[in-house]
Amino acid sequence: MQVDGLIELLDPSRVGTAIHGLPVIDAEALPDFQSRAVLGLGGERTALWARLRDHGWNAATIVHPRAAVSPSATVGAGCVIGPLVVVGARSILGEHSLLGRGALIGHHVALSDGVVINPGANIGGNVRVGRGATIGMGATVVNGLSIGERALVAAGAVVIRDVPSATRVQGVPARIYSDRSTDP
Repeated sequence: MQVDGLIELLDPSRVGTAIHGLPVIDAEALPDFQSRAVLGLGGERTALWARLRDHGWNAATIVHPRAAVSPSATVGAGCVIGPLVVVGARSILGEHSLLGRGALIGHHVALSDGVVINPGANIGGNVRVGRGATIGMGATVVNGLSIGERALVAAGAVVIRDVPSATRVQGVPARIYSDRSTDP
C-alpha cells in the first residue's frame, strides 16, 4: 500500500504543509474513488473515523509484515497492526483497532471497535475489551477477563479482575484510580 498523504484531524494550521515529504490535506478534501485511509493515532478512534467516513473516505487495514496474525483471527476494517504484534487463534479485532509494536493478543480475544493496545501490552486468552478502551504500554491483562467500554488500563498495570466501563485502573495489581464517565 502506498501512502500519498496525511489527513489532518486535529490541527487545521498544518493543512497545506508537508510532513516527511507527504502533503497534509484537510479531512473534508474529497477523495478519489480509489482512496482509502487509516487512523494512526489513539484517542476516540471511532468518532475520528466517523468524520472521515462522512467525507467519503474508505477504511484501509494495515498489517506490518513482521506481525504474526493467526489465520483463524478476524481483522476488522481500518485496523493498524504494528511490527512484532502477535494475534492468537480465533481472536477478533474490531474495526479501527490499533495494536502497537510488540503487543501480544492471546487466543479467543475479542477487541471491540476503536480499541487501542499500546506497545508491549500482553492480553491473555479469552479476554473481552470494550469499545474505545485503551490498554497502556507494557500492561498485562490475565486470561478470561473483561475490560469495559472506554476503560483505561495504565502503562505497566497488571489486571487480575474485570475492569468496569469508563474507569481508569493502574498499579500491580491494578486497582480503580478514577471514574472516566464524565470525560469527553
